Amino acid sequence: MYYTYAHSTSDGKVFYVGKGHDERAYSRRDRSISWKTHVKKSRGYTISILADWPTEAEAFEHEKFLINCFKDMGHPLLNLTGGGRGVTDYCQTQELRDHKRRVLTGFQHKKITCPKCGKEGGATTMKRWHFDKCAGSRPFKARATKDGVRVFLGYYATKEEAAIAKQLFKG
Repeated sequence: MYYTYAHSTSDGKVFYVGKGHDERAYSRRDRSISWKTHVKKSRGYTISILADWPTEAEAFEHEKFLINCFKDMGHPLLNLTGGGRGVTDYCQTQELRDHKRRVLTGFQHKKITCPKCGKEGGATTMKRWHFDKCAGSRPFKARATKDGVRVFLGYYATKEEAAIAKQLFKG
């Protein structure tokens, strides 16, 4: 079951309209910064369930309709889009674009080096993918044959260590 809802200030001015199911109308998670700032400044808000809908598509259509109605009546809604699925009519302000450009220009991820093998890369990627799987700098394999069966003896840092492992195995 889906529904449409509105958030309004204590004096009854609607500032947000949405579509939800389960506890979405009552959740403070996944809200925009402007929504959180507005709630903090107005010292709370009230929640109104406006209509129940059997399908999500119907709820989306009603949400679009409500957003248009409230905007036509002069309510300054905090909705970033015109409602419905996705962000079809959202456009970043020039101020936001300029801010992102200032913050991200020249940004480089912190570089780190693996202590086992010496590989260098971005900190996030290395921690996420490399460190757990790194066997260190051991490019030489040691293998031997015993009773017609090939046996893998492991990886070694130098060719000499691999040869010694073979000799010890045949020993």
